[in-house]
Amino acid sequence: MTTLEIILILIVAFLCLLLLAFIIKTIKVKKQINALTESIEKYLENGDLTKFSTEDNNFSTLKNAVCDLENALELQKHNTKAETQRNSDFIADISHQFKTPIAGLKLYIEMDNELNPTDHTEKELQLIEKMEELIGKLLHLEKIKTDAYTMDFATCEVREIVSSIVTDFKPIFKEKEFTVTGSSKMRCDKSWLFEAIGNVIKNACEHTKDDGKIDVIIEDSEQSTIVTVSDNGGGVETQEISKIFNRFHRTKNAKPQSAGIGLAITKAIVEKHHGTISAENTEKGLNIIMCFPHLDGYITY
Repeated sequence: MTTLEIILILIVAFLCLLLLAFIIKTIKVKKQINALTESIEKYLENGDLTKFSTEDNNFSTLKNAVCDLENALELQKHNTKAETQRNSDFIADISHQFKTPIAGLKLYIEMDNELNPTDHTEKELQLIEKMEELIGKLLHLEKIKTDAYTMDFATCEVREIVSSIVTDFKPIFKEKEFTVTGSSKMRCDKSWLFEAIGNVIKNACEHTKDDGKIDVIIEDSEQSTIVTVSDNGGGVETQEISKIFNRFHRTKNAKPQSAGIGLAITKAIVEKHHGTISAENTEKGLNIIMCFPHLDGYITY
Protein backbone atom coordinates (compact mmCIF):
# COMPACT_ATOMS: atom_id res chain seq x y z
CA MET A 1 0.00 0.00 0.00
CA THR A 2 1.46 3.30 -1.08
CA THR A 3 1.77 6.40 1.04
CA LEU A 4 -0.86 8.16 -1.08
CA GLU A 5 -3.38 5.38 -0.50
CA ILE A 6 -2.76 5.53 3.24
CA ILE A 7 -3.29 9.30 3.21
CA LEU A 8 -6.57 8.90 1.22
CA ILE A 9 -7.79 6.24 3.67
CA LEU A 10 -6.98 8.51 6.61
CA ILE A 11 -8.79 11.43 4.97
CA VAL A 12 -11.88 9.28 4.27
CA ALA A 13 -11.82 7.95 7.84
CA PHE A 14 -11.53 11.50 9.20
CA LEU A 15 -14.46 12.64 7.07
CA CYS A 16 -16.53 9.68 8.22
CA LEU A 17 -15.77 10.59 11.83
CA LEU A 18 -16.80 14.18 11.17
CA LEU A 19 -20.04 13.01 9.56
CA LEU A 20 -20.76 10.66 12.46
CA ALA A 21 -20.07 13.45 14.96
CA PHE A 22 -22.40 15.77 13.01
CA ILE A 23 -25.18 13.14 12.98
CA ILE A 24 -24.80 12.53 16.72
CA LYS A 25 -24.82 16.29 17.37
CA THR A 26 -27.92 16.74 15.21
CA ILE A 27 -29.76 13.95 17.03
CA LYS A 28 -28.78 15.44 20.40
CA VAL A 29 -29.95 18.94 19.39
CA LYS A 30 -33.23 17.51 18.06
CA LYS A 31 -33.84 15.74 21.38
CA GLN A 32 -33.09 18.97 23.25
CA ILE A 33 -35.47 20.93 21.03
CA ASN A 34 -38.23 18.33 21.53
CA ALA A 35 -37.65 18.40 25.30
CA LEU A 36 -37.79 22.22 25.37
CA THR A 37 -40.92 22.22 23.22
CA GLU A 38 -42.57 19.73 25.58
CA SER A 39 -41.55 21.86 28.56
CA ILE A 40 -43.07 25.00 27.00
CA GLU A 41 -46.31 23.11 26.28
CA LYS A 42 -46.45 21.94 29.92
CA TYR A 43 -46.05 25.54 31.05
CA LEU A 44 -48.86 26.72 28.78
CA GLU A 45 -51.19 23.93 29.91
CA ASN A 46 -50.33 23.44 33.57
CA GLY A 47 -48.05 26.30 34.56
CA ASP A 48 -45.02 24.00 35.08
CA LEU A 49 -41.89 26.15 34.75
CA THR A 50 -38.96 25.09 32.56
CA LYS A 51 -35.93 24.06 34.62
CA PHE A 52 -32.88 26.32 34.53
CA SER A 53 -29.79 24.90 32.78
CA THR A 54 -26.28 25.13 34.27
CA GLU A 55 -24.51 24.03 31.08
CA ASP A 56 -22.42 26.46 29.07
CA ASN A 57 -23.53 26.29 25.44
CA ASN A 58 -25.79 28.08 22.98
CA PHE A 59 -28.78 25.80 23.53
CA SER A 60 -28.59 26.31 27.30
CA THR A 61 -28.63 30.05 26.65
CA LEU A 62 -31.86 29.59 24.67
CA LYS A 63 -33.37 27.37 27.36
CA ASN A 64 -32.53 29.85 30.10
CA ALA A 65 -34.04 32.66 28.02
CA VAL A 66 -37.27 30.62 27.95
CA CYS A 67 -37.00 30.26 31.74
CA ASP A 68 -36.59 34.02 32.13
CA LEU A 69 -39.60 34.66 29.88
CA GLU A 70 -41.80 32.21 31.80
CA ASN A 71 -40.79 33.75 35.13
CA ALA A 72 -41.48 37.25 33.77
CA LEU A 73 -44.94 36.09 32.64
CA GLU A 74 -45.59 34.55 36.06
CA LEU A 75 -44.57 37.78 37.77
CA GLN A 76 -46.78 39.82 35.45
CA LYS A 77 -49.66 37.41 36.04
CA HIS A 78 -49.17 37.68 39.80
CA ASN A 79 -49.00 41.49 39.71
CA THR A 80 -52.07 41.73 37.48
CA LYS A 81 -54.04 39.37 39.72
CA ALA A 82 -52.96 41.27 42.82
CA GLU A 83 -53.93 44.61 41.29
CA THR A 84 -57.28 43.25 40.16
CA GLN A 85 -57.88 41.82 43.62
CA ARG A 86 -57.03 45.18 45.22
CA ASN A 87 -59.54 46.91 42.94
CA SER A 88 -62.17 44.30 43.74
CA ASP A 89 -61.52 44.58 47.48
CA PHE A 90 -61.73 48.37 47.26
CA ILE A 91 -65.09 48.25 45.49
CA ALA A 92 -66.34 45.58 47.90
CA ASP A 93 -65.30 47.70 50.88
CA ILE A 94 -66.94 50.83 49.44
CA SER A 95 -70.08 48.86 48.62
CA HIS A 96 -70.21 47.48 52.17
CA GLN A 97 -69.72 50.96 53.63
CA PHE A 98 -72.62 52.21 51.51
CA LYS A 99 -75.00 49.41 52.45
CA THR A 100 -75.35 50.28 56.15
CA PRO A 101 -76.27 53.99 55.80
CA ILE A 102 -78.48 53.26 52.80
CA ALA A 103 -80.34 50.56 54.73
CA GLY A 104 -80.82 52.99 57.64
CA LEU A 105 -81.97 55.77 55.33
CA LYS A 106 -84.40 53.43 53.61
CA LEU A 107 -85.84 52.37 56.98
CA TYR A 108 -86.49 55.99 58.06
CA ILE A 109 -88.09 56.87 54.72
CA GLU A 110 -90.32 53.78 54.89
CA MET A 111 -91.41 54.86 58.39
CA ASP A 112 -92.14 58.39 57.14
CA ASN A 113 -94.01 56.96 54.17
CA GLU A 114 -96.24 54.88 56.45
CA LEU A 115 -97.06 57.89 58.65
CA ASN A 116 -97.35 60.49 55.90
CA PRO A 117 -97.07 59.08 52.36
CA THR A 118 -96.22 61.69 49.72
CA ASP A 119 -94.88 61.77 46.19
CA HIS A 120 -91.50 62.72 47.63
CA THR A 121 -91.20 59.70 49.92
CA GLU A 122 -92.25 57.35 47.08
CA LYS A 123 -89.61 58.88 44.82
CA GLU A 124 -86.98 58.66 47.56
CA LEU A 125 -87.70 54.96 48.04
CA GLN A 126 -87.37 54.36 44.29
CA LEU A 127 -84.01 56.14 44.21
CA ILE A 128 -82.71 54.16 47.19
CA GLU A 129 -83.80 50.88 45.61
CA LYS A 130 -82.03 51.91 42.40
CA MET A 131 -78.87 52.69 44.38
CA GLU A 132 -79.02 49.29 46.12
CA GLU A 133 -79.42 47.57 42.75
CA LEU A 134 -76.52 49.54 41.28
CA ILE A 135 -74.19 48.64 44.16
CA GLY A 136 -75.17 44.98 43.85
CA LYS A 137 -74.51 44.93 40.10
CA LEU A 138 -71.18 46.72 40.45
CA LEU A 139 -70.02 44.22 43.08
CA HIS A 140 -71.29 41.39 40.86
CA LEU A 141 -69.23 42.70 37.91
CA GLU A 142 -66.02 42.98 39.92
CA LYS A 143 -66.43 39.47 41.33
CA ILE A 144 -66.72 38.08 37.79
CA LYS A 145 -63.54 39.88 36.74
CA THR A 146 -61.56 38.58 39.72
CA ASP A 147 -62.72 34.95 39.36
CA ALA A 148 -64.56 35.10 42.68
CA TYR A 149 -67.19 32.86 41.10
CA THR A 150 -66.48 29.30 39.97
CA MET A 151 -67.79 28.53 36.50
CA ASP A 152 -69.12 25.04 35.82
CA PHE A 153 -68.41 24.25 32.18
CA ALA A 154 -70.40 21.60 30.35
CA THR A 155 -71.66 21.04 26.79
CA CYS A 156 -74.99 22.85 26.35
CA GLU A 157 -77.41 23.61 23.53
CA VAL A 158 -77.36 27.39 23.08
CA ARG A 159 -80.81 27.50 21.48
CA GLU A 160 -82.37 26.05 24.64
CA ILE A 161 -80.72 28.78 26.73
CA VAL A 162 -81.93 31.54 24.40
CA SER A 163 -85.45 30.09 24.24
CA SER A 164 -85.64 30.09 28.06
CA ILE A 165 -84.58 33.75 28.12
CA VAL A 166 -87.20 34.72 25.54
CA THR A 167 -89.86 32.81 27.49
CA ASP A 168 -88.99 34.85 30.61
CA PHE A 169 -89.11 38.18 28.74
CA LYS A 170 -92.34 37.69 26.78
CA PRO A 171 -94.65 38.42 29.76
CA ILE A 172 -92.63 41.57 30.55
CA PHE A 173 -92.40 42.92 26.99
CA LYS A 174 -95.76 41.70 25.74
CA GLU A 175 -95.95 43.74 22.52
CA LYS A 176 -92.49 42.87 21.24
CA GLU A 177 -91.80 40.22 18.62
CA PHE A 178 -89.04 37.69 19.31
CA THR A 179 -87.50 35.23 16.85
CA VAL A 180 -84.79 32.64 17.47
CA THR A 181 -83.06 30.88 14.56
CA GLY A 182 -80.21 28.40 14.37
CA SER A 183 -78.65 26.15 16.99
CA SER A 184 -75.24 25.20 18.32
CA LYS A 185 -73.67 23.17 21.08
CA MET A 186 -70.73 24.56 23.06
CA ARG A 187 -68.89 24.19 26.36
CA CYS A 188 -70.13 26.88 28.71
CA ASP A 189 -71.48 27.65 32.15
CA LYS A 190 -75.20 27.51 31.45
CA SER A 191 -76.34 29.94 34.15
CA TRP A 192 -73.66 32.52 33.32
CA LEU A 193 -74.33 32.31 29.59
CA PHE A 194 -78.03 32.74 30.39
CA GLU A 195 -77.20 35.99 32.19
CA ALA A 196 -74.86 37.24 29.45
CA ILE A 197 -77.30 36.71 26.57
CA GLY A 198 -80.22 37.79 28.75
CA ASN A 199 -78.58 41.18 29.39
CA VAL A 200 -78.17 41.74 25.65
CA ILE A 201 -81.78 40.78 24.86
CA LYS A 202 -83.05 42.96 27.72
CA ASN A 203 -80.98 45.86 26.37
CA ALA A 204 -82.53 45.34 22.93
CA CYS A 205 -86.03 45.31 24.44
CA GLU A 206 -85.40 48.57 26.31
CA HIS A 207 -84.07 50.34 23.20
CA THR A 208 -86.94 49.49 20.86
CA LYS A 209 -90.51 50.72 20.63
CA ASP A 210 -93.34 48.85 22.33
CA ASP A 211 -93.95 46.82 19.16
CA GLY A 212 -90.23 46.37 18.48
CA LYS A 213 -88.65 43.26 16.98
CA ILE A 214 -85.71 41.32 18.45
CA ASP A 215 -84.01 38.59 16.44
CA VAL A 216 -81.51 36.14 17.93
CA ILE A 217 -79.40 34.27 15.36
CA ILE A 218 -77.25 31.31 16.47
CA GLU A 219 -74.55 30.22 14.04
CA ASP A 220 -72.46 27.09 14.42
CA SER A 221 -69.12 26.19 12.86
CA GLU A 222 -66.36 23.75 13.64
CA GLN A 223 -64.36 26.49 15.34
CA SER A 224 -66.96 28.65 17.11
CA THR A 225 -70.50 29.51 18.14
CA ILE A 226 -71.73 32.98 17.20
CA VAL A 227 -74.80 34.53 18.83
CA THR A 228 -76.12 37.73 17.24
CA VAL A 229 -78.89 39.79 18.84
CA SER A 230 -80.49 42.27 16.41
CA ASP A 231 -83.17 44.87 17.03
CA ASN A 232 -85.03 47.53 15.03
CA GLY A 233 -84.51 50.32 17.55
CA GLY A 234 -82.54 52.61 15.25
CA GLY A 235 -79.10 51.82 16.66
CA VAL A 236 -76.80 54.18 18.56
CA GLU A 237 -74.57 57.06 17.55
CA THR A 238 -71.34 55.98 15.87
CA GLN A 239 -69.10 57.44 18.59
CA GLU A 240 -70.94 55.38 21.21
CA ILE A 241 -70.33 51.98 19.58
CA SER A 242 -66.93 51.53 21.26
CA LYS A 243 -68.28 52.61 24.66
CA ILE A 244 -71.46 50.60 25.14
CA PHE A 245 -69.63 47.78 26.96
CA ASN A 246 -68.02 50.19 29.46
CA ARG A 247 -69.54 50.18 32.92
CA PHE A 248 -71.81 53.15 33.70
CA HIS A 249 -72.04 54.13 30.03
CA ARG A 250 -75.60 55.06 29.09
CA THR A 251 -76.58 55.84 25.52
CA LYS A 252 -78.60 58.98 24.84
CA ASN A 253 -81.79 57.00 24.27
CA ALA A 254 -81.33 54.79 27.35
CA LYS A 255 -84.21 54.31 29.77
CA PRO A 256 -84.06 56.46 32.95
CA GLN A 257 -83.79 53.32 35.11
CA SER A 258 -80.81 51.99 33.16
CA ALA A 259 -77.61 51.79 35.24
CA GLY A 260 -75.19 51.08 32.39
CA ILE A 261 -73.87 47.88 33.98
CA GLY A 262 -75.65 45.06 32.12
CA LEU A 263 -73.53 45.03 28.95
CA ALA A 264 -70.33 45.41 30.98
CA ILE A 265 -71.32 42.26 32.91
CA THR A 266 -72.04 40.49 29.62
CA LYS A 267 -68.60 41.43 28.28
CA ALA A 268 -66.91 40.05 31.40
CA ILE A 269 -68.86 36.77 31.16
CA VAL A 270 -68.11 36.38 27.43
CA GLU A 271 -64.40 36.93 28.08
CA LYS A 272 -64.47 34.31 30.84
CA HIS A 273 -65.67 31.95 28.09
CA HIS A 274 -62.61 33.04 26.02
CA GLY A 275 -64.96 34.81 23.63
CA THR A 276 -65.31 38.26 22.11
CA ILE A 277 -68.20 40.70 21.91
CA SER A 278 -68.77 43.57 19.49
CA ALA A 279 -71.53 45.86 18.25
CA GLU A 280 -72.49 47.39 14.92
CA ASN A 281 -75.23 49.60 13.57
CA THR A 282 -77.50 48.34 10.80
CA GLU A 283 -80.18 50.02 8.72
CA LYS A 284 -82.82 49.00 11.27
CA GLY A 285 -81.03 49.03 14.58
CA LEU A 286 -78.17 47.55 16.58
CA ASN A 287 -76.44 44.19 16.25
CA ILE A 288 -74.51 42.76 19.20
CA ILE A 289 -72.34 39.81 18.24
CA MET A 290 -70.92 37.31 20.74
CA CYS A 291 -68.35 34.86 19.40
CA PHE A 292 -67.37 31.82 21.50
CA PRO A 293 -64.50 29.60 20.32
CA HIS A 294 -64.89 25.84 20.63
CA LEU A 295 -62.11 24.85 23.03
CA ASP A 296 -61.14 21.67 24.83
CA GLY A 297 -61.26 22.32 28.54
CA TYR A 298 -58.35 21.92 30.93
CA ILE A 299 -57.47 23.49 34.25
CA THR A 300 -54.85 26.22 34.29
CA TYR A 301 -52.93 27.36 37.36
